[in-house]
Amino acid sequence: MSMHRDGPASRWFRPVSLDGTLSFEELGGHRYASAELAQAVPFAHSGSCVAWGIPFEIGRPVFVHDQPLTLKISPTTAQWFVFLHASDIRPLTSDQSGLISAMRGIGQLGEHAADYVLIYEDGSEERVKIRRRHQVGSFLPRWGEQCTDAVPAIKPRPLSFRTTKGVQPIGHRYPIGWGVRQQQLISEDDGPLGKLRLGIRESTPRQSNRGTEVRIGERCYSCICGIRWRHSFNASRWEKRRKVLLRTPSELSFDPALDDHSLMSQIELDLGQVIAARPRLVYPNEGWERTRQNLQPKTGSREILVEYAAHDDAEFHLEGGARMALHDLEMRSAESELVLEPVEPADQRVRLFVVEAGTNKVVPVKLHVHGRMGEYLAPIDRSRNPNPLWFENYSPDFCHGNHLATYINGEATIDLPLGEVYVEITKGFEIKPVRKTYTVTPETKQITVEIEKALYWREEGWVTADTHVHFLSPATAMLEGAAEGVNVINLLASQWGELMTNVGDFDGQTTFGTKAAGGTGEFLVRVGTENRQHVLGHISLLGYSGKMILPLCTGGADESAIGDPVDALLTEWAQQCRKQGGLVVLPHFPDPRLENAATIVLGEADAVEIF
Repeated sequence: MSMHRDGPASRWFRPVSLDGTLSFEELGGHRYASAELAQAVPFAHSGSCVAWGIPFEIGRPVFVHDQPLTLKISPTTAQWFVFLHASDIRPLTSDQSGLISAMRGIGQLGEHAADYVLIYEDGSEERVKIRRRHQVGSFLPRWGEQCTDAVPAIKPRPLSFRTTKGVQPIGHRYPIGWGVRQQQLISEDDGPLGKLRLGIRESTPRQSNRGTEVRIGERCYSCICGIRWRHSFNASRWEKRRKVLLRTPSELSFDPALDDHSLMSQIELDLGQVIAARPRLVYPNEGWERTRQNLQPKTGSREILVEYAAHDDAEFHLEGGARMALHDLEMRSAESELVLEPVEPADQRVRLFVVEAGTNKVVPVKLHVHGRMGEYLAPIDRSRNPNPLWFENYSPDFCHGNHLATYINGEATIDLPLGEVYVEITKGFEIKPVRKTYTVTPETKQITVEIEKALYWREEGWVTADTHVHFLSPATAMLEGAAEGVNVINLLASQWGELMTNVGDFDGQTTFGTKAAGGTGEFLVRVGTENRQHVLGHISLLGYSGKMILPLCTGGADESAIGDPVDALLTEWAQQCRKQGGLVVLPHFPDPRLENAATIVLGEADAVEIF
């Protein structure tokens, strides 16, 4: 059996027997194969395997160097043949000046690599030209050198940002790092993965073809092939992303976790991919406009919201062996009494404006929108699935438990489903929260929401401030502060072991948002520092001018780096901050607490932040 698991196999395909020219072991040591190809052989598809929902039985691969090769196959009626193949790499050669001409790239763009000739029982032939980076690609693709008419042999898959270990899914030669995990997907074109490629090519417009021989070669440096059939379609051409609601007759013990292959064992697609499966969020839609903002939704214990992308002929494969065809949703599975109900697709693009009542001035706000099934509907430039984990996503999103929202400057472009959508808009304590239901029709192009004040504290001289913010860029902090009605944001640079955050944003002189800096003067961001020692305590130094007060942290793990001495005390940091015109705050009081009392008694602290 192959080490690859690319999801379940579609019932629309059947094998065609094809015996290759040598074993995989022989391929790895072939004198015409590159050293890189030899190293990649253990990662090749072999045995019983699946690529993009298409089953393959690969015993011996085909390797072609420079002479055409004819292979016999059993008589087969098919309109499409699928070739699982790849080409070896060739070094680029330069002239005496060191220039490469013409520069086709490592993948030799457009070069004629081979001819696939299908021979029919009546003696007629059909010849298909195979060009590099069109119908066939290198097993070791260079970044940016994808194919125009072929796809990686492993379909793209979801990847959870919640995984804390170094992820190395099957088929990858290298672990996937933290940064790539933030994409929440794996694409086999990203990096040297040593994978084969899946070329899909129509054999003939005739409905009945009986292939008896396949002639491969003619300038093809290397090729590993398998063949399958289907009546007429391109298996790798998926439709736009959709959602479906999975209902069960009893309580679910459903854990939508990804396995080592980045797939879900409970629900999968053959000719497509399940992107995410989460318990449905149940909001009080009937009384939406009468309920309070930031209200936590309930979770449906018998309902799972599944997001996917797939070909129209795909089928869902459920745990226990049940199958449900995509083109026949809202059906009941005879095997398990599970029901799939399609969710209205979010295809209506709408411009959303939030304006101040009486002035029509567009204003920043916090925005939440969901559809009839509780599906979160984010603007197209915001995350559909924000990451709430520490220092893993500092985009302008808000995760209040399961209730998701994002910050906008007062305008947003958002794709909405037809029918009712549920909108929540807030802007701090002074603005009356908005919860409204809108009916979206094919004619809906714009939605304008008015907000109005409920309190007038700012007019009476009050200022709202946040003394303790980390990780955001000054511009993002400005947006979030304005959207929450917070006039002053203190963005604190600091140290976390070997990690330094916001240190490049500190210059000891700039207050972002002032009129002198091009702002209105109503919402300000100033970068200060939080200096810390894990036993003595933490201290926030706000708004000081001049050079950064160093060291940022002392005493080694877990605040500063291993081996750092305690070469500054909280009170010394506080005294230096005051000399440089700053304000001293003891954060998350009373912890950590050893030196806090001394700093307060000595009169060097201006405020405490109650934890």
